[in-house]
Amino acid sequence: MKFMAIEKLYQDSLAAMVREFASKRLQKLLVTSTLPGEGRSSVVAALGRALAASGTESVVLVDADSTHPDLHRACGVAAERGLPDLLERVYLFDITKEDPAQFGLGDWLEILRAQRKSGELQVREGDQRFTLHLAKGRVYSLAGPEESDQDRLGELLVRRGVITAAQRDDFLRVQRQAGRLLGEVLRALGPVSEAELTDALREQTGRRLANLIALRQPDCRFAELAEPYLPATGGRAQSAPDNHGVEELVSTGLRHYLRDPFLASQVPVYLSDTGLLNLKLLAGGRAFDLLSPRYAQAFALVLNRLGRIFDIVLVDAPPVSMTSPTASLSSMVDGVLLVVKAGGADTEGIRGAADDLRRAGANLLGVVLNQVEVGRRAAAAQGMAVEAKEA
Repeated sequence: MKFMAIEKLYQDSLAAMVREFASKRLQKLLVTSTLPGEGRSSVVAALGRALAASGTESVVLVDADSTHPDLHRACGVAAERGLPDLLERVYLFDITKEDPAQFGLGDWLEILRAQRKSGELQVREGDQRFTLHLAKGRVYSLAGPEESDQDRLGELLVRRGVITAAQRDDFLRVQRQAGRLLGEVLRALGPVSEAELTDALREQTGRRLANLIALRQPDCRFAELAEPYLPATGGRAQSAPDNHGVEELVSTGLRHYLRDPFLASQVPVYLSDTGLLNLKLLAGGRAFDLLSPRYAQAFALVLNRLGRIFDIVLVDAPPVSMTSPTASLSSMVDGVLLVVKAGGADTEGIRGAADDLRRAGANLLGVVLNQVEVGRRAAAAQGMAVEAKEA
């Protein structure tokens, strides 16, 4: 782990390290501390200005301290609206009660994922009909138009020699009686390996996605359903259906091709100017509970979207503790920087915070020493700033 010092003399040094992280695709960085009052927000604001001053990177600062959202003060910006307003008004409203014409397919999929909805998203244009099946916001199946019968899963497996035509017909009868997807029936009863089923589903989904992307102005309608994988009786919920790579194809491979006019126009409205053209701020605005499951998924999607808009995303998070959301937030970013106050640093406290972050899956990049006394020992301090040490 790297120990770094930050004062005015060292801002450029730290900014250079962050640029190096970004060059390695560590673009979304969370900045936290071990205790309150260690100058975390000041570090985030100063680092953002240092990065933006070069004019080569676009930077956005995100205030994720849901209890004491003070980053706007460190940036000298009024917090008229911020993160909780963005989450509630852009991601957590009832999209089915709005005019569907204002939303593209990308909007539908991202908002439904933020809300962890389960059901069917019908996509239509002319005689083209598609149905995306979602479980807790994740796409696990894509049904194509009727003329694509030759590309149905059963036919693909027959052509690949995985099952016979007779077996296909038997499994289709079971599917109709059980009211389940053919993939689920094959997985439970068929002589089909997981790898064979996944490969066939990916081929089928890839072809359907190509046709879906070609739609110019599709009409989308969502019907929320009870979780399709819940048992009718028995009390215990089963696990969500395996999407066999379908979700990955839709959320990553297809993402850049989907129209999202609503989100593309609404998210920037909540970003504040800072005085530097390429430095924006998503303020906290007001206290709210970011630990709430209502916000968590939506916040992760906001960070991903900001990561597509800006070169560097710096997230100001509260101190690491049992009651703060920082440990869970750390899994949503590419790396974490831990701020400690020079001279008052508690080694055991630092180790404990680092362990908590790692247990949560964080990629802990380094510790930033703040409020370093700059004077006759500046050279020694600067040497410490870049030296790699064990925390």
